[in-house]
Amino acid sequence: MRIVHVSPYFNFPSEGPVGGVLLYVYELSRALAERGHEVTIYTSGNILENHRVRTAQKTLEHREGIEVRRFPCFDNLSLPCLFPRLENPLPFPSFMSSLSKENDVIHIHGHEYAISFVASLVTKKCKMPTVLTMHNIGEALEEFCAIYMLRRILNRTFFAFTVDSARAVIAKSKRDLYTLKKFRPRRIKMIPLGIDLKRFESLGGESKYVLFLGRLEHTKRPEDFVRAIPLILEKVETDFVIAGTGVQYAYLQSLVQKLRIDRYVKFIGWVSYERVPAVIAGASVIVAPGDAGYSIMEAAAARKPIVSARLDGNIGAIGEKSALFTEYGNIKELAEAVSRVLTDRKLAESLAEKAYPYIKSNRSWDALVGNILAVYKEALKE
Repeated sequence: MRIVHVSPYFNFPSEGPVGGVLLYVYELSRALAERGHEVTIYTSGNILENHRVRTAQKTLEHREGIEVRRFPCFDNLSLPCLFPRLENPLPFPSFMSSLSKENDVIHIHGHEYAISFVASLVTKKCKMPTVLTMHNIGEALEEFCAIYMLRRILNRTFFAFTVDSARAVIAKSKRDLYTLKKFRPRRIKMIPLGIDLKRFESLGGESKYVLFLGRLEHTKRPEDFVRAIPLILEKVETDFVIAGTGVQYAYLQSLVQKLRIDRYVKFIGWVSYERVPAVIAGASVIVAPGDAGYSIMEAAAARKPIVSARLDGNIGAIGEKSALFTEYGNIKELAEAVSRVLTDRKLAESLAEKAYPYIKSNRSWDALVGNILAVYKEALKE
């Protein structure tokens, strides 16, 4: 089967950050290629020129059984008085002409990207089988009023077209289903996030710190993690690591200074795909105060205890009994749960052992890729 993935950005793990959409596209593409399918990724250029246009160092690459085609795009809308810089590439016409060539299935990733809308236009005009995976739940950057209002408009126009024109929409969680109520998709298939378990085999190392791993933005609630630290330190003295980058990076650093906990907290910035297992291996507990996804799945794959917000997406990712789940936004309860794991070794070991079997049975790509191929085949039948 000839499969094209459309992603706003893409790079191989050895070349730069891989998280969220990029990680999903990379691991799914590799799993499909290993099963003998022809996989091509259509994406934006990897070089940003003049802060506005993305171009490609290489327009065509072949690695790990995956073909990558990069196209020039406009990018980086910025209105500092209203909202931070938005990275959302809009492709040049060459993208449209190339995508219209013969392929079996077009798999679009994320409904809120400009490149997804353009791909939907092309596939609808050419009557090409299209599958969309939801990667946005409609909450990112909503603390900015301009983003809140803009999203309401786009949900009725461009975003709606992208969702409604796909022959099938893959929802990864119950939260995706809630987001889809705003639209009129033809067909919805529930297929959760997948993870490559081989990355987390034979991990060792001493557990030395409490870890937050993820984008530093409101939906991930890193501020709750920081505010819980003084409460945790009242019961147990330990170190804390914040791994990731995002719009709240500077704010969180200033908050750490304000709370006078800087001697206990270390910011390590972006962590490469190859280093993630080692960073997780060094943690005594992984904390996810907000919408988590991959980070808690990776913690479960590494057999680490987890404290997480009680959200449908988080519970569905690792199983109902695989973590201590706390009320979303309740900093006191979050701190108490982390303290329990740090001081109760049997509890920590029990949580770690419960999470891994669930991940292996329900979230490995070996268990999930067949379901995605079935969606492709249904789309082809139409």
